[in-house]
Amino acid sequence: MGKKLTNAPVYYTVAQVRFNPVLDLDGYIPAIQSKMREAHFTDYKKEVFQQLVLPFGGGEQGQMAAPTITPQSRYQFGDIGGRSLFLLEANALSFQTTNYDTFETFSEILLKGLGMLHDALRLDFIERIGLRYLDAVQPSKAGETLREFLVPEVLGLALRGEGQLQHSVSETIVLTAAGQLVSRVLIRHGQVGLPMELGGFAPTIDPRFTQSESLHAIVDTDASIGQREVFDLTKVREQMTALHSEIAKSFNATVTDHARASWA
Repeated sequence: MGKKLTNAPVYYTVAQVRFNPVLDLDGYIPAIQSKMREAHFTDYKKEVFQQLVLPFGGGEQGQMAAPTITPQSRYQFGDIGGRSLFLLEANALSFQTTNYDTFETFSEILLKGLGMLHDALRLDFIERIGLRYLDAVQPSKAGETLREFLVPEVLGLALRGEGQLQHSVSETIVLTAAGQLVSRVLIRHGQVGLPMELGGFAPTIDPRFTQSESLHAIVDTDASIGQREVFDLTKVREQMTALHSEIAKSFNATVTDHARASWA
């Protein structure tokens, strides 16, 4: 089992599994909500949003078919403390938390939720699995800078000391044996937060990450595999573990021995 760091830098984690679309999902929600409640994810919310649908074919000859806007539903099942939640859509289930313990604990909760969903929906196939970690690098001791925490390759010109830094971004995309890996490092002044695409429905960030406004870095590591396969929880577990292994290797190549010692 993975070892939990005393001052772990991870402040947000999400995993998503996409499956065959279930267009009559509304009818299954009472049974799913009952199972989620038994698992202590009792904070239930339904959200209806508008989705832009682009047509595949054209309209009449010489004319472009107009896009349409259709209402879509998604369902949240959150824990009592507001730090972890499942997000269910017609073709995807994600589990996200700002109260991360270890990968083994995190993945077991996701798999349990996916199993409950399969019991209700009898899923046929999986077509994508994704895992994403956000880690906050915040020097706290007098005299420490990001140079002690991050390898030079991701610092860019952020610390050259001229002008007022707006932000510095490093991005690397790699195809691995487990799937695609995307590693981003964002350096900026201010308060630790979430990317715009996550901010609307994410759990509350632990205050220890947001209590100060200073120069910090966010290490955003995302691994995914897009491959259609017959639904199999054991296979999902194996692929999740492989993706996590690639994320761990990437993160360890990004931070220094000093950083690891300060978080241990």
